[in-house]
Amino acid sequence: MRLSLIVSFFLLPLVGAPLCAQEPGSALGALRLLPRGESRRLARIVARDGTPVPERWHFIVHDPRAETGVHEYVVAAGEVVASRGVSQFTESLRVEDEVGGDALKVDSDRVAKLAQQYALVNNKTVVAMHYELKKLGAAAVPLWTVTCLDDAGRELGHIVISAGKGNVVSHEGFPIDPPPPATTPVPEEKPRIEEKPRPPAIASGSKPTPKPAPTPIPVAVAEPMAPPAATPEPRKPGVLERVGSGLQGIFKTRGREKSAE
Repeated sequence: MRLSLIVSFFLLPLVGAPLCAQEPGSALGALRLLPRGESRRLARIVARDGTPVPERWHFIVHDPRAETGVHEYVVAAGEVVASRGVSQFTESLRVEDEVGGDALKVDSDRVAKLAQQYALVNNKTVVAMHYELKKLGAAAVPLWTVTCLDDAGRELGHIVISAGKGNVVSHEGFPIDPPPPATTPVPEEKPRIEEKPRPPAIASGSKPTPKPAPTPIPVAVAEPMAPPAATPEPRKPGVLERVGSGLQGIFKTRGREKSAE
């Protein structure tokens, strides 16, 4: 029995070694370092003196092969440093106590921030925190309980937070609630002004697109008036006419002379 415990102690860090690159500082990060399948039987998470990150995370799982049903894994510095069949935080476990790692949606860093917000609005200084996650009864939901301590180790108060949705169930010792986070107002949408389409730019070296010829518009035009009839110029007598009229004048003169004799 003792030999098997020693062998399992040295083999467990090798099983979780491929997951060490996932920064297991928080509870859910350290939970990934457990051997395969153990997180499905998780029943409780406990840590002490976190500032806000604790040095050690204790994961207590239900072991149906053990008489008490208890098996505990301790994770520190990114590796599993202990695996044992007893735990200082519980004496026995049953199937109804199992939480299951898939049901946990809220990590320890988030609950630590909530605790610091409650301490701030209540004018209290938190120096260390105790963490515990478990559920009460088969139908209960898993809950985080964060206990806040001052510099003398005295309890200032504790906050209970749902591990599935992150809502605060109770906050004893911190009567004042922190203000809700401010929401950014949505600006009022202004009416859009349609812009006229701009003509496409002409690339350098390309020919401009010819503009279409304008369509002629018919215009009514008055009919032109006929010009007045021109008076024909008097025709000048030709040479023969002038000669004939001259001979005629000579004959008329001679005739008047004979009749006068």
